[in-house]
Amino acid sequence: STSLPIGTPTLVPSRFRMAVTVTLAATLSLLGPRVRPSRRRAAVASSSATGELRGLLQMARLKNVPMGAALVAFGAYGARHAPPRPPTMVASQLVLGVATTTIVTTGSMLINDYHDWRGGVDTAETKPGRPLVTGEVRPETVKLVLKWGYALHLTLLCLVEPAALRLLVLANTLLTYLYSVHLKPVTGVKNAVCAGIISMA
Repeated sequence: STSLPIGTPTLVPSRFRMAVTVTLAATLSLLGPRVRPSRRRAAVASSSATGELRGLLQMARLKNVPMGAALVAFGAYGARHAPPRPPTMVASQLVLGVATTTIVTTGSMLINDYHDWRGGVDTAETKPGRPLVTGEVRPETVKLVLKWGYALHLTLLCLVEPAALRLLVLANTLLTYLYSVHLKPVTGVKNAVCAGIISMA
């Protein structure tokens, strides 16, 4: 696992700001074109706010969050011999690491389910219990949650120190998207990318 070095906040380099801007623009459009009216009507329209929240939590697969947080904690433990920093700084960077990891982990699950539904992989015959298939969660809701979630992720990313760690987290974020949308069907490549994502956590 990668250590979580702690440093003094610095100005965000212009190249990093450009990378964040490009990534945010890609995130806002990564889910593809607007859902066609026919597909929207095909989903059950009676989903309530409570039902959608329950469905989103199911799609996010929160059981994976503790493992991601543990990897961040192990990385921080690996940096225990680094020059001492104020406890508040150490705690804030650790919280940032857990928060960004949680957003990427849960967001990748939402992206995966959305694209499987849109691509016809998840249907009433193959995955009858998936919230998008049953209509418990509307596709527009998934897109909205992802847009705001990744906007928050990129904002928090600007606070992570040092710059090398920011770029590592950004690369991890992009890899999770590429895996969920493009690489999952490619045998061999998907395994290598998945291993890389886990090792970068």
